[in-house]
Amino acid sequence: MKDAIPGYIKQLFWDAKKDEVDLHRHSRYIIRRVLNFGDARAVNWLRRVYPDSLIRDVVKNKRGLEKKTFIYWHTYYEQME
Repeated sequence: MKDAIPGYIKQLFWDAKKDEVDLHRHSRYIIRRVLNFGDARAVNWLRRVYPDSLIRDVVKNKRGLEKKTFIYWHTYYEQME
């Protein structure tokens, strides 16, 4: 896992202290935020940084995901199985 969050990802954390968001401690929060509000570039970064198994687990839990986000990613990962 890379330790730096790029600026184009940090802008998704408008309600948090951007410099305190930690890739390791806040992984589920980061995944939810990028899936809900990120663009294709942000999702590509997310998939390079975190394993699909963790992203899939966050989607499966669905807590904190917008309904449309959950439906999209749940369908995506179902097709991957």
